[in-house]
Amino acid sequence: MEEKLALGLVKVLRQPLEAEQGEAFERAYELTKTYAGSANAQASAIPVLFEKLFGLFATGYSR
Repeated sequence: MEEKLALGLVKVLRQPLEAEQGEAFERAYELTKTYAGSANAQASAIPVLFEKLFGLFATGYSR
């Protein structure tokens, strides 16, 4: 994860109401939670999925 994105994630966790990436976090969290609850979910893919979704929603592009 890029440093700027990681710092944004830390800010969301520390100050959720003040962080500009709050909506990106919520969207990524909900989609990841849905995936994790599915029958085909792989435990090792869950953190990677969250990281990619958060990056996508926070920046508007995927790496």
